[in-house]
Amino acid sequence: MTQRFEFAALGSEIPEPRAPVPLRSDLLRVSVCEPRPGVLVVAPAGEVDLSTAGLLRDASYKAVEAGPDRVVVDLSGLTFCGSTGLVVLMDAQSHAVAHGVTFRTAASGRPVRRVLQITGLLGVLAHCDSLDEALGDSIDEALGVTVDEAPGAAPDEALGEPRQQ
Repeated sequence: MTQRFEFAALGSEIPEPRAPVPLRSDLLRVSVCEPRPGVLVVAPAGEVDLSTAGLLRDASYKAVEAGPDRVVVDLSGLTFCGSTGLVVLMDAQSHAVAHGVTFRTAASGRPVRRVLQITGLLGVLAHCDSLDEALGDSIDEALGVTVDEAPGAAPDEALGEPRQQ
């Protein structure tokens, strides 16, 4: 029997599963706080997979749309982050760039950091090893990042477009 697979392009929406996947809010909790004016921290705790990714996506998008200067997704409370979770983080980062909001991820835990490292997303998501580092103003200066560009990408490539010659 041959199975067909559908792949989401970088920065695209998560495809709808062929069979409904029940939302498992018992596996993931997401809180949002404002540790200082203009900075929102989205803190998921638990597992991010196909059944919970919508919770993280909704919280991240709402945080960006609230109009802060910076959104930090604190991944330190995650025990698992599947590929669907990575797509949500990339989409949230793109959403932030489109709204002129600086976006960072933070976590010192090996499991999540290792997944970001293996997939090459540490630089793309401007990942910091601690929440304090992600909240600090010096990280933007050190990376030379403005809200008009994605970390680790040339300015025109930040939105997935080839650089214009």
